[in-house]
Amino acid sequence: MKFIYILKLCFFCIFCFSQNEKIEELKKLGRDSLIKLAVIKLNEPGFDPKNYDRVDVKYDDKSLIVDFKLSVKLAGNNSCFYDAVHVALVGQGSGKSIQGFCDEPKFHKWTKAEQKKIDFVFDAINKDNEIGDVKDRKMPHGQNMEITEKLTYYYIEVSDWSTYSHYKIDKVTGKISEANHKHYARSGDEKEEYNYIK
Repeated sequence: MKFIYILKLCFFCIFCFSQNEKIEELKKLGRDSLIKLAVIKLNEPGFDPKNYDRVDVKYDDKSLIVDFKLSVKLAGNNSCFYDAVHVALVGQGSGKSIQGFCDEPKFHKWTKAEQKKIDFVFDAINKDNEIGDVKDRKMPHGQNMEITEKLTYYYIEVSDWSTYSHYKIDKVTGKISEANHKHYARSGDEKEEYNYIK
């Protein structure tokens, strides 16, 4: 019985070593090549990585994952799509996240009308001194925005690890109202569980 336990432990160590070895070899290829490999591994004809504005290549001692995500989501327009796609090149972690409710979501691609709404929101934010601005219309790493369309306004939620903001933007005037900002009570600093390949 003890022999079987030791044998299993040896196989486990060999498997772990080979995972680390695979990760180290893949890291040498560089970020762009790893993104291309992830697209090939995903093997989905409708997927275009250019439609996702946040692409992270990350690793730890057990896995190497390429994440394709949206930093801005438009909700409330009856659409249904994958807002995030995770491809594990080594280890576990492949999957897709769905925005909306449907049986057959599609891969994400903004329509011209949706992009126009998002541009309107960014223009309103960048004109207003109360909220600040979003440089180059890109959310900072780790920060996400959800825009929910209502009849007369857009409801905006912005969050990251330690803060949450929400406000309304009038659909006609672009005026911002009911702005609130909260800080989460966190113990310690945010710690990344992955290393990132830039």
